Amino acid sequence: MNTFSILTRSFHQSTKPLFNLPNALLKASKRTQIRNELIKQGPKRPTSAYFLYLQDYRHQLVKENPTLRPAEISKVAGEKWQNLEATLKDKYISQRKQLYSEYQKAKKIFDDKLPPKKPAGPFIKYANDVRSEVLSQHPETSQLDLMKIIGDKWQNLDQNTKDKYTQEYKKALQEYNATFPLK
Repeated sequence: MNTFSILTRSFHQSTKPLFNLPNALLKASKRTQIRNELIKQGPKRPTSAYFLYLQDYRHQLVKENPTLRPAEISKVAGEKWQNLEATLKDKYISQRKQLYSEYQKAKKIFDDKLPPKKPAGPFIKYANDVRSEVLSQHPETSQLDLMKIIGDKWQNLDQNTKDKYTQEYKKALQEYNATFPLK
C-alpha cells in the first residue's frame, strides 16, 4: 500500500472535525443545508417538448428498430422531431407550456413556504445600493473592476454610514434567526 492511499484512508476514517468552526458559523451552515435540502424537495421543472415527444414515441421507435442501441435510437428520434409536422410539434410545445405554467404556480407556492435566506452582509447591501451609480459613472467597466471600485468606496466610507449598514444587517439577522430558529 502506498503512502497516498494510507493518507487518504486515515483522512476519510478520521472522526475528528477537520476545522474548528465557531458555533454560530456551524448553525448558519446548518440553516443553509436545511434550506438547500428543502429546495431539492420542491417542484421539478417540466421536461422539454422534445422529451414529451420522445416519451410517446420511444417505444414505437424501439419496435421499429430493434437492433439499434439507445444512443442511435435517440439520434433517429431527434431526426424525426426535426422533420415532425408543425401541428404535431405544436401539440407538444403547448403541452410543455401548460406544464411549465403549472410548475411556475407550484414553485411560487413552494418558495413562499421556504425559510428565508440569510440576509446579506453590510458590504453586500452597500454594494447593491451603489452599484447602479458606480456603473453609470464607469459604463465600460468589468464586474470585477466594478466590485474593486465599490470596495474602495466602502473602505473610504465614513464610519457613521458603515455603522448604519452594520446595524441594518444585525437587525435583519435577528429577524432571520427569529423566523428560522434551529431546533
